[in-house]
Amino acid sequence: MKFTELTVKEYDNFVQNPALESHYFQVKENIATREEDGFQVVLLGLKDDDNQVIAASLFSKIPTMGSYVYYSNRGPVMDYNDLGLVDFYLRELDTYLQQHNCLYVKMDPYWIYQIYDKDINPFPDHDKNDALVNLFKSHGYTHHGFTTEYDTSSQVRWMGVLNLEKETPTSIKKQFDSQRKRNINKAINFGVKVRLLTREEFGIFLELYRETEERTGFVSKTDDYFYNFIDNYGEKALIPLAYIDLDEYINNTQDAIYEKEARRDKMMQNETKSEKQLKKIAELDKQIEHDKKELLQASELRQTDGSILNLAAGVYFANAYEVNYFSGGSSEKYNQYMGPYMMHWYMMNYCFDHGYARYNFYGLSGDFTENSEDYGVYRFKRGFNVQIEELIGDFYKPIKKTKYWLFNTLNNIRKKVKK
Repeated sequence: MKFTELTVKEYDNFVQNPALESHYFQVKENIATREEDGFQVVLLGLKDDDNQVIAASLFSKIPTMGSYVYYSNRGPVMDYNDLGLVDFYLRELDTYLQQHNCLYVKMDPYWIYQIYDKDINPFPDHDKNDALVNLFKSHGYTHHGFTTEYDTSSQVRWMGVLNLEKETPTSIKKQFDSQRKRNINKAINFGVKVRLLTREEFGIFLELYRETEERTGFVSKTDDYFYNFIDNYGEKALIPLAYIDLDEYINNTQDAIYEKEARRDKMMQNETKSEKQLKKIAELDKQIEHDKKELLQASELRQTDGSILNLAAGVYFANAYEVNYFSGGSSEKYNQYMGPYMMHWYMMNYCFDHGYARYNFYGLSGDFTENSEDYGVYRFKRGFNVQIEELIGDFYKPIKKTKYWLFNTLNNIRKKVKK
């Protein structure tokens, strides 16, 4: 085996293998996003004796104190079950970094430490991956820890994932809890539609995202941050918009009312009515009354807000391995139309239609108690019967040890001054 810098073509051919479970931050498109952020990028890999790539990683070179921080965001990409391969890569990487002015290196491999069901019960056939953690430590890496909170200096360590392999839309929907099923069916009955936005329409997403941001107080991402991804990821960036056409909904609701009234009137014509018929008439009256209320509300909304209501939108990334939910926003004013549920249901079906075996709801804090900062997010994802995947975590290693000590000392001083 030999450690070497890779060409973009060599790198891309390798990470496109679905069996490698590579993250969307480790696709070739991310090279341009990192360079536009002002960083250099280097692709570092291993080749076997037949000159075939068997490990690879996209490293950003972040200039710091006259040296570089080498950061592999969700890398390297390799078969981490082969600890001998990992061991060789880490030894050769260390030699390379010693020769290329590295201050310290950071990696957060996209590899699972443990898997749980939706109620955080460990899968019995999957042991904790302590062997990999210990291997990194044996090479001088510090593990950031088995964190259970969001940390702006790290990627999320916990994810909610739907495994779609051997499933169908019907079978996967049966696994949802009653609220998820009910809300998806509501959205369908309302006639909520979903379409993919173009780059020119991305402002629609941003408007819904900013509204949600203001409502929830989550950490902001700039418009440029999003556009950097959208412009460079191309077709691998998917932007679904859930919306409702009130003209269509009002017409359909009016037709439904006419149909139910006709059925009720026909039943009323019977001079003698059984108890069962009387119950059906009462139920129809109840449905008609409900439909009329919905019709009035929709008509008023159309007058004030227009015919097309944008309900929810998201940004997803697709790679060879999965479709990954990156970020989203929704309109609280139109909650009754269940836009977010329809968006997720549409994207799950997108996975089935395009051969993806995983639908990744992505980040969770890892604190699943009712007092946690994201308990509502966990409860939402839990309702879809996700499996909870705990990733291996972050690893750091100083290369220039004295300079790294100085770097940390100065950082700590700055933090104290800010306080």
